[in-house]
Amino acid sequence: MLDSLSRRLTLRSVPSVEEAINVFKDSGLSYEVIGRGWCGDPIYMFRAGEGSRRILLVGMVDPDEPVGLLALKSLVTEVFDQEPSSLSRCAWFIVPVADPCGARLNEGWFRDPYDIKLYILERFKVKAVEWRLPGSCGDYVFNEPTPEALAVKRVIDIAGPDAVIPLHNNDFSGLYFFLSRNVPELISNLKNAARKLGIPIHRGEPEAPYLEVFEEGFYREPTICDEYRNCVEHAPNPKACLEGLGETIYGYAKKANPNVFSITCETPYIYSRVLENNTPSGNSLRDAYLRMINTVEPIAEYVEHVARKLIPQVSMECPYLWEAEEYLLGWRSKLESLRRRVMKDKLYCREASKAEEFDITVVKGLWNTLLKLGIALRLLSRCGESIPSINIDEVITELTNMFENLNTKLHQHPIEHIPLEKQVLMQLHTILLTTESLLMSNTSAPSLTSRKGVNSISTYCTPSIEKTNCFRT
Repeated sequence: MLDSLSRRLTLRSVPSVEEAINVFKDSGLSYEVIGRGWCGDPIYMFRAGEGSRRILLVGMVDPDEPVGLLALKSLVTEVFDQEPSSLSRCAWFIVPVADPCGARLNEGWFRDPYDIKLYILERFKVKAVEWRLPGSCGDYVFNEPTPEALAVKRVIDIAGPDAVIPLHNNDFSGLYFFLSRNVPELISNLKNAARKLGIPIHRGEPEAPYLEVFEEGFYREPTICDEYRNCVEHAPNPKACLEGLGETIYGYAKKANPNVFSITCETPYIYSRVLENNTPSGNSLRDAYLRMINTVEPIAEYVEHVARKLIPQVSMECPYLWEAEEYLLGWRSKLESLRRRVMKDKLYCREASKAEEFDITVVKGLWNTLLKLGIALRLLSRCGESIPSINIDEVITELTNMFENLNTKLHQHPIEHIPLEKQVLMQLHTILLTTESLLMSNTSAPSLTSRKGVNSISTYCTPSIEKTNCFRT
């Protein structure tokens, strides 16, 4: 069925949030508003099917990751029509856009998703759902969920899901997955699907160095306790490292159903064939990391210095401020934490492959630094206005020069896009293969009347869109 869809699927842009939601409303599925984002936009939950297995799908968990929304659109408009058995065997709970307000701020590059520079400069990213749900570990307690996290929490409480599939896509990597437990047959089927689509499995270092590796490109799904232990063990300031850290979708879903299975498919948006090269690089992992850290650290120091002077004078209603607080503050601290881990752990003594060296130097070094420079430039140009202690034009010029220099270096390396069509099909394969694996398993589903932790959504206030002055007309 997906083979026939692949022949018809053509994607040259990403629809606006309003256009996408209208497609779901016109699909005939029942729906309700289960919360509102920070700007007041509604967050919808759609329902389909009457089966005993309950599947929760969450799209646009991060507002700059639209591939999941495109996949859910195809699921509702194509797959459900062609595979009616999926509706008789499963009950589907679908949140197409978990962060509608953040997604709207990305619509500038949605219109031209294959322009890399436009993507970096217009990409807005704030974690409003993952790592923002209520949770605790050790002596650390997080109970300040965002409106978006509260909405997803409510869906989890309603559904008591047997499987949660947060739909993400990554920016620059190979294809990789997070699974709550190792399921060899499912992993094998996912690798076969990826091979048919021509999407390479990730061969570099995992997204976080503490992740348990099931096999290359397949990692155990982390929760708040994994990050807590990492901060306590390696961060120079654990309290600062943990500040604002909440629970993940999977971590919270375990409260509703201890047997819940979670899988996340991270399709790559940008790729390089060098990431497939497993030949030895001649350099140790440690040396590669230390060179990257030493190169990035002066830029991080300058950007963080500017951000710390600017942030106290920017309106709290400007979302680009939240983005800067999340990704710019503590940048040097995270580099220092990485340096300590690399120096301490003997695993980094081994020789790096060329794929790993490229991942460290180009992806973690050049690419990630460009993304942070984009955040700083957005903050300055859209929230800065007149700040007495900072010459905004001078700083923008300095950061722009840094950006252009690194962007030139980035494009000296062989990089390419993974077509949106392939990413959407990989996400659909993940949904359908996971569902089939769940249906064939013997794990019993808990009764809907015995769900744990069912609470009504909290009341909260949201600033109006007009007050932010950050949406383009």
